[in-house]
Amino acid sequence: MAIDLKPGNTVRVTINKNITRAAARKTLERLFMQDKTVAKPLDRRSRNFIPLPKRRGGQIWTKRPNKIHLPLNKGDVATLVATPQAIKDLASVEDFVQVAGA
Repeated sequence: MAIDLKPGNTVRVTINKNITRAAARKTLERLFMQDKTVAKPLDRRSRNFIPLPKRRGGQIWTKRPNKIHLPLNKGDVATLVATPQAIKDLASVEDFVQVAGA
């Protein structure tokens, strides 16, 4: 089934199968992080984080907040804008997701 989307439209992506490929999981994680409601915990952590640069091994080093890895279970939903790159990414993981216009 080919995904027929136009750039600029808002789409709703639902995971309908367990993700078995590591590359597909990484792609879906990247797509789901574009949804503001999904990315809110990382944004909240980043807002509370105070960077304290220090010298470490002769280089300036700054601790950054850890990236969250989403569980991406069956039934998880994200709403995102269909860009040309997002359309290609969705086509590569179409075995695991269901895409609907929102």
